[in-house]
Amino acid sequence: MSYEYILGLLNSQLLDYYLKQISTLFRGGYYAYNKQYIEQLPIRPINFSDPVDKARHDRMVKLVDSMLSLHKQLSEARSAAQKEVTQRQINATDAEIDRLVYELYGLTDDEIEIVEEGTK
Repeated sequence: MSYEYILGLLNSQLLDYYLKQISTLFRGGYYAYNKQYIEQLPIRPINFSDPVDKARHDRMVKLVDSMLSLHKQLSEARSAAQKEVTQRQINATDAEIDRLVYELYGLTDDEIEIVEEGTK
């Protein structure tokens, strides 16, 4: 598994939701992202001999690379219009990553709704 794949999972709504369920909530609404909690995250392994699973991995890597590039573009944007367009692309890419993560973990529509409501 590549670092980009792991990064996509770690920044997804699903693993954020899971971490908030197992982590300590501090005053001010902050959560503990300590090693003891990160180690408990269910990182989905990839079966590279399965073409569908490998394609999902490769798609995640591509989306995360795109997200990193978009954040760089956002920081370099000069006009409000450029920032707005780039932010929309970031939001769309983030949603696509979340959909892929839901697919990877086999979530149902009801489970997705619970996750999305829990991360607002």
